[in-house]
Amino acid sequence: MPVHLEITRIKEWSINMKNAKGPIEVNNKFFCCSHLLILISIFFFSCSNSSNDAIPVAIIDDNVEKIVYELNLRIHIMKDITMIHPTGLRMNSWVTPGNVTKTIVPEINAIWKQADIQWIIESIIEEDVVKGDTYEESIAFIANTHRDSEGRSDPARLPHLYSLMQPQYMSMADELGKNLFHIYFFPFIGNTSQGNAMSGFNYHSVVGTWSNKHNGGGVPEKTLLAENHNSFVRGSLSRTISHELGHVLNLHHNECDFNCLMGSNGYLLTTQQKLE
Repeated sequence: MPVHLEITRIKEWSINMKNAKGPIEVNNKFFCCSHLLILISIFFFSCSNSSNDAIPVAIIDDNVEKIVYELNLRIHIMKDITMIHPTGLRMNSWVTPGNVTKTIVPEINAIWKQADIQWIIESIIEEDVVKGDTYEESIAFIANTHRDSEGRSDPARLPHLYSLMQPQYMSMADELGKNLFHIYFFPFIGNTSQGNAMSGFNYHSVVGTWSNKHNGGGVPEKTLLAENHNSFVRGSLSRTISHELGHVLNLHHNECDFNCLMGSNGYLLTTQQKLE
């Protein structure tokens, strides 16, 4: 279940985002929030390998005086995998750690700044997929899945994706309660699908670095790293990850009418979503 973090009084902090991994206390003065109760719905995930088991710190920016929530993000780039689309296209992993640090995470933070959330890279793992007895069956099944007549993605692909993840890098069910979120980059996660929060699998969320959602199920193309917020055409990995992280933070589809992060296109959160 989502955990509500209650903050009534917090120490005043300043932070240098370029040089510090966490907040630096500048004095012992307490800052009394104008709102005595701040609620943020967060799933806290942990892993035995996590370097930071603490609850996100509420930070006061000494220029703007606002609270920023730092949430840790573990990136899994799935390697040693080739998925063959029914059209014959061979899809491999192509996103690099440099793409993640220079483009994707800065764009995710630009999107989530409206909710005063800052995503911090806990680690980037270039992870060989698990190749068990059903590996070939699993990747073929994923590459051939389609939405049903009502537009719903096939849930049967999700356990296949989960089976490809290395257990030692996951957060187990009995380790929940700490600040760690997961994003897995697979070559492809199903026809006309770009991402899934994986709610039934401890929110080990997945995105596809190849997609054919924009062309209605045709030949997949490499997914864009980012896209101009004012000219949404295909969407991007950054926007899809931001959307799936919204689900992990207990936000739902179609809670606004236009330019919605939690809709099929757009980037905005509603006032209520920001409070949640």
